[in-house]
Amino acid sequence: MKKISFVFSILLLASCSKDSSTTPEENGNSLPSITLKSFSVDEHAPAGTSIGSVSSTDADGDTLTFTMESLNGLEINEVTGEITIGAGIVLDFEEIQSLPFTVSVFDGKSIVEQSFDLTINNIDEYTLLTAAEKEFIDYFQYLTLWKAPTHGAPLEFSSRWNEPIKLYLDGNFNNEFKSNVEAALEEYNEIFQNSDFNVSLVETLEESNAHLFYGQTSEVEAVWPDMFEIINGGTYSGYAMTSNNASVLSNARLWISNPATVLFKHELGHVLGFGHSDKCVAEKSFLCSSIALDNDFLEDEKVIMEFVYDNEFPAGLAAEDIQLYVANLIYLSK
Repeated sequence: MKKISFVFSILLLASCSKDSSTTPEENGNSLPSITLKSFSVDEHAPAGTSIGSVSSTDADGDTLTFTMESLNGLEINEVTGEITIGAGIVLDFEEIQSLPFTVSVFDGKSIVEQSFDLTINNIDEYTLLTAAEKEFIDYFQYLTLWKAPTHGAPLEFSSRWNEPIKLYLDGNFNNEFKSNVEAALEEYNEIFQNSDFNVSLVETLEESNAHLFYGQTSEVEAVWPDMFEIINGGTYSGYAMTSNNASVLSNARLWISNPATVLFKHELGHVLGFGHSDKCVAEKSFLCSSIALDNDFLEDEKVIMEFVYDNEFPAGLAAEDIQLYVANLIYLSK
């Protein structure tokens, strides 16, 4: 009896194995089978780029129709199964590294679904930029890493404020100076208009995180002795000092001795994390170490400040990080 029972078990096992290898059926119809495969595409691939085709077979020889959910931004040819990039999708490796999607195959009677993942390949956007765009990134690094010789050794990492600046005006300033400050802030805030960041005036020192003192050099000693030690005996018309904690700026102090708008713009530029410019002879940047009344924002500087104070731009980028990050921003803006 034991021997017969053993043989029966073997036959039953063989029968089960044979059944599992047959084509699945539904109501007498053989279901289509979908071949698993990998899909990948370079980031920033334009609309219409093919990522390959889904392969499916049907044991009954039925005509197959391919469909895909429309929310993922991909499109599929219902006859061939070829998948292409849709018109409204932006594939950015820095934002997303893979995109899941599901394909449905219909043989006229039954529908079969299969899930896939599209791998997004990272590319070096910097190599795709024009010479002018690369020069822009060089200047971006020059300002944000304080590479000007007047600063001594360059910074290792860029810095920025993570909260709005609330500026308190102090000292013997008049209405002309306050009006110039307000006009300059209006220009700055226009640059930051697509960001949560801005600079505004407040009425009391207690509610501020930036303190501006207007007065002569000698008057600074009673307010900020440490700053006075630096500026005393020099040719400074203004000076700024800002706390830097892990590349995040806070608690600024500015001294201004001249009501000229460009001087305030210059010192506030330092407070915001930008060093001296080298575009001084022909272009006359407001960030030059020596400025005249006709120095002002350069268009590239406005874009740099807009980029740095975008809500998503991180503090603490090294030179190579700036190159990669800004190249990606430029490429996406095209």
